[in-house]
Amino acid sequence: MNNSGFQVAPSRLVTSPGARFGAALIVAFAGSAFGQAESQPAQSPPPATQETTVRVGASGVRPAAPQQAQANTNQQPEAKALLEKSRDAIAAAKTLEFDLFAPQIGLMGGDRSPKDVKAHMILTRADTGGWIMRITGHGMVAKETAPTEFDVVWDRQAITWVDQQAKTVYTRPFGQAKNFRGLQMINGLRIPSISGDRPLGEELAQTVMQLQGTEDIGGVPCDVVVTGTALEGQGSRKKVWIAKTDSIPRKLENIIDSKLISASTSVEFTNMKVNETIPPERATITPPDGFAIDKAEPAVHKPVKLDKLAVPDFELSSPDGSKVSKASLAGNVAVIQFWGTWSNPSKRSHAELQALADSYKEKGVKFFIASVREKDAEGVAAYLKEANVALPVLLEADSLAERLDVQSVPTVVVIGADGANVRMVSNYLKESTMKEVGEGIETALKDASDKKAAEAAAPAPQTAPAPQGDSKPADK
Repeated sequence: MNNSGFQVAPSRLVTSPGARFGAALIVAFAGSAFGQAESQPAQSPPPATQETTVRVGASGVRPAAPQQAQANTNQQPEAKALLEKSRDAIAAAKTLEFDLFAPQIGLMGGDRSPKDVKAHMILTRADTGGWIMRITGHGMVAKETAPTEFDVVWDRQAITWVDQQAKTVYTRPFGQAKNFRGLQMINGLRIPSISGDRPLGEELAQTVMQLQGTEDIGGVPCDVVVTGTALEGQGSRKKVWIAKTDSIPRKLENIIDSKLISASTSVEFTNMKVNETIPPERATITPPDGFAIDKAEPAVHKPVKLDKLAVPDFELSSPDGSKVSKASLAGNVAVIQFWGTWSNPSKRSHAELQALADSYKEKGVKFFIASVREKDAEGVAAYLKEANVALPVLLEADSLAERLDVQSVPTVVVIGADGANVRMVSNYLKESTMKEVGEGIETALKDASDKKAAEAAAPAPQTAPAPQGDSKPADK
């Protein structure tokens, strides 16, 4: 029994030689247990060289007997209704406060994965609708013998944390918190199923949904819903324990079973408080006496004009073999998002990007999503089908991304009708990213319109009149 009150089975890591890429595929698919950074560098996960079997996060609660697995297209209405009710309860909440325990962060395990993470989380709604999170707690990082403590505020634009050793409170924009030792741990605790823009979005997108009885989590009766590609055997599954009292989840589990790897992670929530008043000083960090403040302001995104550099010539293929090139886009405003199936922020952005594309369809703006760092086109096609993404896809765009100096994904590039004016918007934030992309499109459309108007208003070139009749002087 650990200090959080949960009985946790010890992690078991079994390795054997033979497989060369199976574990790497799981890393690419799973990322962290429940959360990813808002922006991710445009690079593929490191390859694994051994087959790995991981079993972590098993609770001492005896599970209810599972119902017999049915066809992969089976969505039990009762299960779906419970997930939708939970989604709506999370979306309607103004504040959430709870204790959290995660035996391990990351499906792959190993010495580098944070373990035994215990935290207290306070979530309050920002004016834009997203969550501002304060996370305090501790966990074991890498091979260290003493737990790492953390006190962090994540406010959708930046990360603020207390560094006890440096006696400093740091604030950094996304992507610039590299000197924060607990960042990997905090990334894993953000839990998109609760704190993301689409609560329980991945669970509701699964093809199979089944109700599997009830269990108590921290003394709270919960309905247990399982979603995934299959309810047993090989495949991926997600389990959600939904409280009967307020419909807020009390436990989440992520499971992967395959011939090469079997892994699971879980996170539990106890002492849940919903919509209780939280004083501002509890939701923010007040620098302790004697601590310095080191704050870096987020960079202001401005249109990047590449008239002198010019957009490089390119030609990319779509899954059906058709080609899209700089020449084929001439005269049209075009939007290209560089993305990857391994990037959760990229995938979360696609619904909004699709809506933006639909809004500009009558104005002739062309939208594409260009994949980078993918192992093969089949994986891209499988994701697009599963996620029902209808945006036109361009494959193997790594070279173009490099020439445009794309530093992270997702990054959206707006190309003007003349092929030279470009605006780049990196990362994905629900409250700002698509607004910035839309501003870039409007600028490009106005540039094209002004150019046409100027050409139409220009006077026609003058030509000398042809001589008329005999040019000799008349007789007197």
